[in-house]
Amino acid sequence: MKRFKLSNSEEILMDTLWRENRPLTTLQLAEKVTEARWNTNYIDKLLGQLVKKGMVQVSGLLQNGRYQSRQFVPCYTKDEFLANMLEEQGVNQALFARIAVALFKKPAKSNESEQEEKLIAGKNGRSVRSCAAEQRREIICK
Repeated sequence: MKRFKLSNSEEILMDTLWRENRPLTTLQLAEKVTEARWNTNYIDKLLGQLVKKGMVQVSGLLQNGRYQSRQFVPCYTKDEFLANMLEEQGVNQALFARIAVALFKKPAKSNESEQEEKLIAGKNGRSVRSCAAEQRREIICK
């Protein structure tokens, strides 16, 4: 896999493609992307950039009345992409094994502590997912 960096918008689009796990047109992507209100021209531009980066490819055409729309699919699974990102950051198999062991050693969180986390994250105006994603990015960037 090539070295590349995805913008926030490209990440949102890729997450949508991975979540849906089927070929999608620009219009379908516009309906599925709930994080932002993008018009189809912007989504077409993002898809063009992702095609150039080798992240998505055209899988076929969908006939819609008189018009044909290209359908796009990811070239890599989310797991393959994340594994490449870790590799680019210098995380080799030995280090990954140690990280996995450390994660499995952690005790499972109770519902009470999860609710506390949600309350804390809510007071900061951020979701638990966005906080966790930010922490992952910080770890990867270090």
